[in-house]
Amino acid sequence: MQGRLLFNENLAKYTSWRVGGPADKLYIPHDRTDLVSFIKALPTDEPLFWMGLGSNLLVRDGGIRGTVINTKNRLKTMHLAEDSSIYVEVGVPCALVARFCSELGLTGAEFLAGIPGTMGGALKMNAGAFGGETWPIVKQVEMLNRQGQITVRTAEDFTLAYRSVKGHDDEWFLSANLQLSAGDSIASQQKIKALLEQRAKSQPTNQPSCGSVFINPPGDFAARLIEQSGLKGYAIGGACVSEKHANFIVNTGKATAAELEQLIYYVRSKVEEIHGVVLQTEVRMVGEPAFNNDPKQFGRVAVLMGGTAAEREVSLRSGAAVFKALQNRGVDVVAVDVTGSPIEAMQNLQVDRVFNIIHGRGGEDGVLQAMLSIMGIPYTGSGVLASALAMDKLRTKLCWQGAGLVTPKWVLLKNENDIDSCIAELGFPVIVKPAEEGSSIGMSKANNREELVQALAVAAEFACDVYAERWVTGKEYTVGLLDGQALPVIRLQTPNAFYDYQAKYHATTTQYHCPCGLGEVEEQELQALAVAAGQIIGIKGWARVDVFIDDNGQYQLIEINTVPGMTDHSLVPMAAKQAGLDFDELVWRILATSLV
Repeated sequence: MQGRLLFNENLAKYTSWRVGGPADKLYIPHDRTDLVSFIKALPTDEPLFWMGLGSNLLVRDGGIRGTVINTKNRLKTMHLAEDSSIYVEVGVPCALVARFCSELGLTGAEFLAGIPGTMGGALKMNAGAFGGETWPIVKQVEMLNRQGQITVRTAEDFTLAYRSVKGHDDEWFLSANLQLSAGDSIASQQKIKALLEQRAKSQPTNQPSCGSVFINPPGDFAARLIEQSGLKGYAIGGACVSEKHANFIVNTGKATAAELEQLIYYVRSKVEEIHGVVLQTEVRMVGEPAFNNDPKQFGRVAVLMGGTAAEREVSLRSGAAVFKALQNRGVDVVAVDVTGSPIEAMQNLQVDRVFNIIHGRGGEDGVLQAMLSIMGIPYTGSGVLASALAMDKLRTKLCWQGAGLVTPKWVLLKNENDIDSCIAELGFPVIVKPAEEGSSIGMSKANNREELVQALAVAAEFACDVYAERWVTGKEYTVGLLDGQALPVIRLQTPNAFYDYQAKYHATTTQYHCPCGLGEVEEQELQALAVAAGQIIGIKGWARVDVFIDDNGQYQLIEINTVPGMTDHSLVPMAAKQAGLDFDELVWRILATSLV
């Protein structure tokens, strides 16, 4: 081994934001051969993370567990290949690639001068600048896997999208061959100069940043939305939205990763609140937050419970359990039973944040979230738009369907005139649901026309929108989400017709399988699907996604719950326990998501 192996190495000096906690181990390879040897010698279960210049990256204050490979000033070979493509290893800064190609009279890579990272990062993120994008100029890449094997791949081996590249697990970019066009070297160099001048004028290049924080939404610019939200210059601690370019967040000198992350989420929530647009982050946030077990960090916390929806009884039980858990951890907490208007419940109540455990309408549909946002009180769970979408099962299904995810076919039932068309479209059996209730309230299975008419009448008592959904024959699973990560999957089994209110909260015959019985790969696929389903809706903090795997092996998304139950029968605490989190720790971690 010729490279340098460092232990407990602080990563702040390796990131463009100049923040980040320690890596358990940091390896700086001597060259390509040395890197391959090092990878081969690693235990197969060793967590591995790659860094280049550390741009487009936020390393949390708790650092990164396992081994970090740093290729800065390493893997920097670049030359003209025999086929006239440019061979470049992943450690070469993009700006150097642009200049090298230009000097050879090859055009098409000028935009790389505006990307403040290495070629490896550009390949990983399909990075772009000034209208150019990385992968259109890539002829082929070399990939290195955990066994130290090198494979040549082309664009067809990846799923490419705007600022997104999905490939094989446990493979990393080693090099690329860029296919460019012959052109005027002087004109190309002048173009690079002009682009860099434009960058210097429009971006805060003299302050530590990660580059653009958010991906531009379709047909718009993240910077415009942020600026129109009045956020230029807004700061949390040492983290500040740049006055020069609103899609840049700069470290003014002493920012922590937690402050930067908190500002990112604040900007996203304000843009969602004002413009109804959920910005997706371009920056990767990795590592663990610095552990803080001081309950004073939360200030005074109100646990809002009860509400006026059909799930009031369950919410009161969840709220009592959450209240007790926070008391156990020394948090200054007050229990608030909301029996009418949440505005009245919060009057004259001096609190610093809210743990929202009101299930159903009035607590889970964006109304309470909007009120707390206007009051400036941080709260647990998702924002206004995500809460409203997830509460409406029909709109959630439309969002998933639009993103290419599978959800059971359905028919909207406005009245009995739709019964026959529903039968023709879906057949029997079907399950009839009110679109805006949780806990399976108002749901019925229908096996014939008479039962379908009756099920419509039952569901209509709980919602304006009622729909019938094709019955899925298979196994039912649920996946808890906590701070963007999936918890262990649970398989549900009940002798009832379906997992109804009785099965959820009262029956002793319901079986919960955790581990769920799936193979490791299949469970990971299901977890990844749940995370993707949450991201599409804009979920934040915590949630629970319900999924069927039908008899054909097809994953079928059913619904998402943004304020899951926290009773003795509840699923998220069950999954958290399997992951090593007891109930009090789970509640603490959910509350901690309100800090960012």
